[in-house]
Amino acid sequence: MKILSAISICLLICLINANISGQTIDDTIVVNNSQSDSIVIKQKKSSIFKGKPGKAMFMSLVIPGTGQIYNKSYLRVPFIWGAVGGMGYLVYYNTQRYNCLRDGYIASIDGTPIVYPSHCSDLTNITDSNQLKLLRDQANNNRQLSIIGLSLVWLANGIDAFVNAHLKEFDIDENLSIHIGSRVDDDPNSPMRMGLFVSF
Repeated sequence: MKILSAISICLLICLINANISGQTIDDTIVVNNSQSDSIVIKQKKSSIFKGKPGKAMFMSLVIPGTGQIYNKSYLRVPFIWGAVGGMGYLVYYNTQRYNCLRDGYIASIDGTPIVYPSHCSDLTNITDSNQLKLLRDQANNNRQLSIIGLSLVWLANGIDAFVNAHLKEFDIDENLSIHIGSRVDDDPNSPMRMGLFVSF
């Protein structure tokens, strides 16, 4: 549980920092002196948490599946809930198993009898301290792996919402041509550069 809380705190700090930096956008107005009636407004690019894709990702990281609902990708929501729910159950099961084995190991070292809960009734016949220690360590390893798996599924859920929202705003044009050209930069302040450029 300590690992899960540490991961949650790190994720929350990252989200807060990214959100705060995304709220400071400076606008500049450039006035062209040759034409007195035209104004060009240039805006800086902001962080990924600005606009529709960032909002979808943020929503999905807070509550899994809400970013997919926001993107109107309703068929993905049951898969997201199934993956997060399945990994959450694995964390719960492995944590219970670890707690039973830990208590059994401590009781076997102290020489006190232990009454296992109903979900750990298969451990009543094991009384050897070494075997309980091995099973406890294996259960702890499984618990940590399931916490990592839950974190990865949760993160993949947010990435899926972000990419899906990005692709929904993607401009699909009938012109799918590729233009290949070359260019030589003759800047006197820098060395000569040559390159091949591809534009779509």
